[in-house]
Amino acid sequence: MIPAVSTSQLSDLVLTMARSGLALMLYGAPGIGKTSLLQDMGHHADLLAWASEKAGRTIDELPVVTLSAPELNVEDLLGVPTVEELIRKLPEGGTKAFQVTRWALPALFDPTRPFILFIDEPNRCEPAVRNALFQLITGRTTTSGFELPKGSVVVMAGNRLEDKAGVRTLDTAFNNRCGHFELQVDPEAWLDWAQAQPGFSPMVRAFIGRHPNFLIRFNPASPHPQQATPRTWAALGLARDLAPEPLRDSLALGLLGPETGQLFKAFQKHADAMPTLEQILKDPDGLPVPDGRDLDKAWILATALSDFLNPGTAEAKVNDSAVGAAVGTVICRLGQAGFEEVITFSLRRAWRVIQEEGTRLRKPPRAQRFLGAVKVLSMDPVFGSFAEALNEPGAA
Repeated sequence: MIPAVSTSQLSDLVLTMARSGLALMLYGAPGIGKTSLLQDMGHHADLLAWASEKAGRTIDELPVVTLSAPELNVEDLLGVPTVEELIRKLPEGGTKAFQVTRWALPALFDPTRPFILFIDEPNRCEPAVRNALFQLITGRTTTSGFELPKGSVVVMAGNRLEDKAGVRTLDTAFNNRCGHFELQVDPEAWLDWAQAQPGFSPMVRAFIGRHPNFLIRFNPASPHPQQATPRTWAALGLARDLAPEPLRDSLALGLLGPETGQLFKAFQKHADAMPTLEQILKDPDGLPVPDGRDLDKAWILATALSDFLNPGTAEAKVNDSAVGAAVGTVICRLGQAGFEEVITFSLRRAWRVIQEEGTRLRKPPRAQRFLGAVKVLSMDPVFGSFAEALNEPGAA
């Protein structure tokens, strides 16, 4: 069995395999984000430190060179053969010109600096291409004489045999040069990514927060051409809010398939539960809060509240203390309505984004809004009893 790793563990795995000296081969269902995740590795601090040590100089970025193996020709890896004239001395004296073949260096490889070589779908390419890849990942060289610069990393990704995506079994010699792992979807990590994308629909994020098991519903035996995967959810999140209102239902069905699409259609009918920050600041005590039967509306409201605690929102010029107090008031009211799980989600999502921003900017996190909300919550009896319950032995 192939060991599983979550998307949140991927950066550590890439670094660990780089230290091992072997290539990394990742497997996973179509659309779970293997390619996009690996293409984000070039700024990982620990990986850059390792590459700098190997290269003997400071490396500020590892560019990602992507090779789509099914689209490659052998010449893309070996280089193009050229004919040159070579002058040789003859044993009996004199010289003679000989025509010889030399291989030109592939332009996509930079021999002057380390990089991440990402090979996509090596288990779908032709045998001749796979043989050339074998030389590259094993000896880290090509026929043209190119060598991967010290500090470079080799990572591959492909679908599984059971996904019916046209893959072939890799031969044993190739397999033995790699570490093999199956990448599994982490809804929390996906929500982190989605929340960082400009213009990403909060309705889509609210749905995944409410139904994390629907982030991937891939079934290779399904008769439907489209299914819910992180890739199709990302497409919906980036397009939904800019689409004309009559098109939104069709967009969900066309991207997610009938089962998940119908569920999302029903969910987005509660879009009126998504308030603006202006509405919350104007009347936090009077803002409509769903009752215990309207769980979908509660998740939509909680997603908005989480966003408003983020110091990077578009309303960043608003007084942070006022925002924190107003949002905290609404969160208290959600707790009083019995939505403890929902407010936990809201606070956890907000804090994850704040921490991520602090790590990325290498500065103390900007948590004024969050702390203002917590201050209001700490004075609420319902929240106090809820916090005590969370601290009890055996509490989830």
